[in-house]
Amino acid sequence: MVDRIGTLVGFMVGVSLILFGITWPDHLSNWYVYRITTSEARIAKLKQSGAPRAQIEAIVTAEEEFKDSWEAGITRFADLKAILIVLGGSYAAVLIAFPFRSAIKTFAYVFMVFRRERSDEEFEIVYKTMLELSEFRFKEEIVPDARVAAIPLYFMRDCIENFILVDWISEEMMEEIISSEIENFAYQEDKDIAVMNYMGKAAPAFGLVGTVVGLITLLGGAARANATISDVVGGMSVALLTTLYGVTLSQMVFLPVAEKHQRLKFSYIRLYEMIREGCLYLHRRERPDVAEQDLQIYLSKKRRMQIRTERKAAMARGELGL
Repeated sequence: MVDRIGTLVGFMVGVSLILFGITWPDHLSNWYVYRITTSEARIAKLKQSGAPRAQIEAIVTAEEEFKDSWEAGITRFADLKAILIVLGGSYAAVLIAFPFRSAIKTFAYVFMVFRRERSDEEFEIVYKTMLELSEFRFKEEIVPDARVAAIPLYFMRDCIENFILVDWISEEMMEEIISSEIENFAYQEDKDIAVMNYMGKAAPAFGLVGTVVGLITLLGGAARANATISDVVGGMSVALLTTLYGVTLSQMVFLPVAEKHQRLKFSYIRLYEMIREGCLYLHRRERPDVAEQDLQIYLSKKRRMQIRTERKAAMARGELGL
């Protein structure tokens, strides 16, 4: 029911925003256009009333100064109609295409991009912790609860508490449960990524819609018998800025956010897979050196080379056997 309402609301919002973009006066949508239109109207009114030349020239000078100012440089790229057509239209399309609960979290997905990827330090924590715990398991000793509680990675801590400390579940079932957790995590992340990818595709499309609206407005203004520059500037502004907004939002916000989420997903999954492999070795009570060889695969190339160098040095000193 909620999804149906969200779809209906999305359709209504999308149509309303496009109608707003068509009907809203151009000079009230863009501050730059508004200033120019207002100045031209004042100049024309003063000329008709026979105002002193100095007064008219003062307004013309102020208009020229405004055109050369940083304010004009910024405000000419800010257009309310263009923003609502592109951003509002894209979001309305998301409301139609996705479940309501996913759609309302769209902007939260953007801020999630600031999450960091799983770091080499975390893979190192898993590596060292698994080797340490494998010593206890191989020697048939009980793993201290305090040691498990001190593990900083919650997924790893939960797996060990649920499947290793309580040693009643089969290896196959343990692997299946952990794999299901990883698949569910990937599924949830894919839903977020799909929303961002969709908005990345929708934004340029609604930018094109705004371009068509702006060109129609421009041609309608230029067709007037007493058309002025301000009659066509507004339509041109919407036509060009909607394209600019659509491409910019797509290529600098939505698609990069989707790609960042994809990278985050892969880094989390790889870490979780390493934890799963480590838990399997703990469950089988394998020798630490056997687990070490397998878990090194998940470490960076630089770290693996460092471990091999340290091992060769230890063997040369006679600290390790062949």
